[in-house]
Amino acid sequence: MHTMLYYLAIQSQWPKEVVFWKNISSFLAIGGAIILWLSLIFLSIIAKKYEIVLRKKTDWQFMIIAPSGILIFAIIKMYAAVVKGFLKMTDIQSWIAYGLFFLSGLLSLIATFRFYNVVKPKKG
Repeated sequence: MHTMLYYLAIQSQWPKEVVFWKNISSFLAIGGAIILWLSLIFLSIIAKKYEIVLRKKTDWQFMIIAPSGILIFAIIKMYAAVVKGFLKMTDIQSWIAYGLFFLSGLLSLIATFRFYNVVKPKKG
């Protein structure tokens, strides 16, 4: 991995410290997006199990599809940073990646609130 970072730094017009920290931040963004995506997938699996056991509709199918934009963001970011070695995503890549991330986050929030309303205890 260190040799890959060194190779990218040599090819770049930017100072190698800038390229090093760009690579670190890109890998952290990709890793964070994948961890977020996995956690939302695990939540949808829990919702599915809840629906099977207690026979309450949880919309787990919506929950499993909603975070797909987060994974697409990670793929676009990985393509730009790792495959192409860009210091940042191109404008079109940024609009697509961040737009899908935002939409996916919003849909995941809606799905999570729907699931919460199913599992929250009834008062009274």
